[in-house]
Amino acid sequence: MLKGIDLAVAQGELVFIIGPSGSGKSTLLRCCNRLEEPTSGSVVVDGTDITRPDVDINRVRQKIGMVFQQFNLYPHLDVLGNVTLALRKVVGKTRVEAESLGLRALTRVGLAEKARAYPNELSGGQQQRVAIARALALEPRILLFDEPTSALDPELVGSVLKVMRELRDSGMTMVVVSHEMEFARAAADRVVFMDHGAILESGRPEKIFSRPEHARVGEFVATISRHA
Repeated sequence: MLKGIDLAVAQGELVFIIGPSGSGKSTLLRCCNRLEEPTSGSVVVDGTDITRPDVDINRVRQKIGMVFQQFNLYPHLDVLGNVTLALRKVVGKTRVEAESLGLRALTRVGLAEKARAYPNELSGGQQQRVAIARALALEPRILLFDEPTSALDPELVGSVLKVMRELRDSGMTMVVVSHEMEFARAAADRVVFMDHGAILESGRPEKIFSRPEHARVGEFVATISRHA
């Protein structure tokens, strides 16, 4: 359960959310596009309170892409079919329009040559990059990542983090829940530490990792570093 969350994310910012299992990180992320319904408070995206009852949540979700731990690709569709499905079924693009946008998104993640491959022909890292392309194809304003590398073999993690770094450099607003601490140190604008459903500390990576104000944050960082 979340308690008293007060978090603002600026355009173009990469915010990294860390903390122990069960601290509310994924719940907070899912509240940002109403996959979880907040029981109080509000979630404002681009000036719109998306918790209002009259909000078209499907339209809102086109602005807020989400990449999950599991890739959730349809095995019977090829890569381009997976990337363009929402463009055609939700947005109403023609096949030609959708495929043009889909190929552009696949190019951004370095997988244009795999457009006609099927998910079972790809590595886990490639499948996750397809999932990122699927989110990018909708041209979102914000991307949410929920443990995007935790289901991958260690040698495949780098290819996904490379894409995320390139997205950051292009100015994409991103909120990331992950245990990839070295990536957080190198790429995040801000690191947020959560514990027991609340934000305990927030600041620049060097502050959180080297000079945390709370002992609990220091303990967590030290433990994660030992197991990295």
